Amino acid sequence: MDPLSYAEIMKEAGNQDFKNGHYAWAIRKYDEAIRAQFQLFQFRGVSQRDMAVLLCNKSYAFYNMNKWEEAWYSVQESLDWDPSYVKGYYRAGYSLLRLSRTHEAIAMFFQGFTRLHHSLDLSETIDFIVGIYTCVNAEQVIVSSFLSIFDNVLKEGFSASVWQQVIEKLAKKGMWQSILLLAAEKSRLPRNLRVTNLSLKDLFEKYVLFDQYERMERVPKLVEWLISIGASIGSIGAYPLHAIIKLCIKAKANHLFKWLLDHKPEIKDSINQQDSDGATVLHVVASQCSGYTPKRQTEDVLVLLSAGVDPSIPDAQSRCAVDIFKKNKNFKAVDIINNHIARHALCSKETAGGGHTFYPITWS
Repeated sequence: MDPLSYAEIMKEAGNQDFKNGHYAWAIRKYDEAIRAQFQLFQFRGVSQRDMAVLLCNKSYAFYNMNKWEEAWYSVQESLDWDPSYVKGYYRAGYSLLRLSRTHEAIAMFFQGFTRLHHSLDLSETIDFIVGIYTCVNAEQVIVSSFLSIFDNVLKEGFSASVWQQVIEKLAKKGMWQSILLLAAEKSRLPRNLRVTNLSLKDLFEKYVLFDQYERMERVPKLVEWLISIGASIGSIGAYPLHAIIKLCIKAKANHLFKWLLDHKPEIKDSINQQDSDGATVLHVVASQCSGYTPKRQTEDVLVLLSAGVDPSIPDAQSRCAVDIFKKNKNFKAVDIINNHIARHALCSKETAGGGHTFYPITWS
């Protein structure tokens, strides 16, 4: 069998092993194909692209075996053979990212991105933009060289469809810090941008249920922006309003909840939803203590009462929210709730008697 045919057979066999998850076998087959191709190169030359593809495939197999150094060395060889092979820059970027060589990784992604300039295949361009923004997800400080790259990407003026796919792919990877960077540049993104296939569940699990982000004040603004461009409140989880009020408490500001009441008034229909413990959002506010000042707690009580929360609903332990406030010694909240109940009782009595008096909540 001639070397060219043998190389092709080994390449196809390697690809099949790769598809089946047999990465070590795939690497051996790729090595056989590379040796055969190299013999041809010494005598009559072979396509440099063919060698680049084989080495890039080998790199990806190493990558899937968590062998980042080997993956990086293989893709370096791939680019040495053919610097115009764009996929090599993509594989190189992720290999370097795994090696925590972030500056080199973002430079590699950007090289690939620039080589795709004016490409009609936007899917590859989208993947490179995702790679670029992925690089900064774990960075505490964004250096000027990174900002310059972001600026160059934004200057390209991509369509809403491109940015939709970028943001949705970043969200699926849990790259919320990267999306925060994009949110900071929202004025430079298309005005008709929509992200209808984006789930907020991971964001809330990461920053509200399990983790404490040191810049929590940024998260409500991110949630507000994502909802404003199409993300569903229902994608947060089973009890979205409970999760949102917990986020507001952690972020030490209730502007997100107020914004939702103004821009998504339909959430008032679920304001008295009870979670698996029978708690309403008012119970959540009453139960929070650590780092939650009585003043902010009382302000949140006023917001919830004005939104229609029913303070008389008991939880699974037969406790109304006022019982928890009493236990935690927030007596101002207790007075506000008791006055609210009394006003509504009087209003109901007068309505039954033919009166039409309305007693609004006072914001103090």
